[in-house]
Amino acid sequence: MVDTWAIAELMGHLTLAGRITKPGDNGGLWQIDIPDADSFHTEFFGSQSVYRIRIVSEQIARAYVSHHEMIEYNAPILTREEHEAEMDRARELIENLRREMDKLRHALPAGIVPDNEFQGIDRFEDPGEYEDDDEDSDLEDDL
Repeated sequence: MVDTWAIAELMGHLTLAGRITKPGDNGGLWQIDIPDADSFHTEFFGSQSVYRIRIVSEQIARAYVSHHEMIEYNAPILTREEHEAEMDRARELIENLRREMDKLRHALPAGIVPDNEFQGIDRFEDPGEYEDDDEDSDLEDDL
C-alpha cells in the first residue's frame, strides 16, 4: 500500500496534515496519522466535515505539522502564574498612566481642564439621585 500524504481542512477552522486513509477502510471515517517526532497520533473525521483535502508530499505534510502545533482541547494557553504576572503588570501600567495623567493635569494652567475631567465615572451624574422616584408618583396622584 502506498502512503498518501495530505493536508485536510475541516469545518471549524481545523487543519490536519499527515498520512491519510480514505473512508471505507474505517467505517466511513477518514483517518489521518499526524507525525509527532518519531511516531504518529491518529485522528478520525467524517466526510461531512471536510472542506478541502490537498494531496502533498511527505516533506510538505511534516513541515506543515512542525509549524502548526496542535494544542490539547483543555490545555490552558497560560498557566495561572503567567496570568497573574500579566495581570500585575497591567495593574502597574494602569497605575503609572494614572500618575502621569495627574502630573499632566496639574501642569496645565488653572481653569483649562475641570478638576473631574479625567476621573472617569466621577464626571457622570450620581445614580443615587434617581432612586427616589416617589416624588414623581405623588405628582401623578395629584393629577
